[in-house]
Amino acid sequence: MTSLEEALAGILKSIEEATEPGNSLALAALMQRRYAICAALAAPEQSWHDPSEQPASTVAQRKAA
Repeated sequence: MTSLEEALAGILKSIEEATEPGNSLALAALMQRRYAICAALAAPEQSWHDPSEQPASTVAQRKAA
């Protein structure tokens, strides 16, 4: 598990705890953090793809660059 995934797990746990009445500000802040971490995890640089699984044209373009 990456540090971003660990952070997301902690945020999700905190969101569960903050669902009690009266914690609307804390819940809103936690939701913003969750969205930011999910966006970071969805970024292309966070994924790893085996070069053999990519189309040949993509691999050829990278070698040419």
